[in-house]
Amino acid sequence: MNLTQLRRQFPALMQQVAGQSPIFLDGPGGSQVPQSVLSAMTAYLGYYNSNLGGAFFSSDKTVELMANARQAAADLLNAPSKEQIVFGANMTSLTFSFSRAISRDWTAGDEIIVTNADHYSNVSSWQQAAEDKGATVKTALINEADCSLDMAHFESLLSSKTKLVAVTYASNTTGSINDIKRIVELAHAVGALVYVDAVHYAPHELVDVQALDCDFLACSAYKFFGPHLGIVYGKREHLEGFTPYKV
Repeated sequence: MNLTQLRRQFPALMQQVAGQSPIFLDGPGGSQVPQSVLSAMTAYLGYYNSNLGGAFFSSDKTVELMANARQAAADLLNAPSKEQIVFGANMTSLTFSFSRAISRDWTAGDEIIVTNADHYSNVSSWQQAAEDKGATVKTALINEADCSLDMAHFESLLSSKTKLVAVTYASNTTGSINDIKRIVELAHAVGALVYVDAVHYAPHELVDVQALDCDFLACSAYKFFGPHLGIVYGKREHLEGFTPYKV
């Protein structure tokens, strides 16, 4: 497929603005959507819009579509099964809900590690959850010379008190890519869980949650040509053991 054929799949790229074809550089706002996605969304809303679990054809269609969507997300992230995929309004809202479920058993004296390379969506929820439980939040620094995570400083923050590490896969500010597999190994060695923000990594590189061995990984479908939707992968033992913050 050549560039012209590729552009034709996106209505936004075929329009004229002030006599010119637009170029979209709004990363935070997400990617533009191809006609195939628009058609699929219109067809569902036009013919099958329904809740799950009803005893009628449109609900059956919704159940089928949801199962297919979970499997597609599992395939994208190389999750072991579609049951380990959670959808939500967006990554920020999902992370907030997960932070409340994960922190349910935290107590005063527990420690949480975030990094100053992270988008605030993967920092604020953990800060608030820690404050509610009397836990301490520590921030891993970056190397200012190349904007990489200071791994020596990160490792110095780890201890038997560490309950969770929240870390970005790729910085939304600098594009720096973290060694998630190594971070997971270090965190697991002290018994801590790892929550990875892959929002800015997933659109550009393949994600393999099994190879990373992370406990959770979040991304956003609207960053890679999908609807405004948040996705979280979680290890089965965690998802089955948590009490939801809200249903």
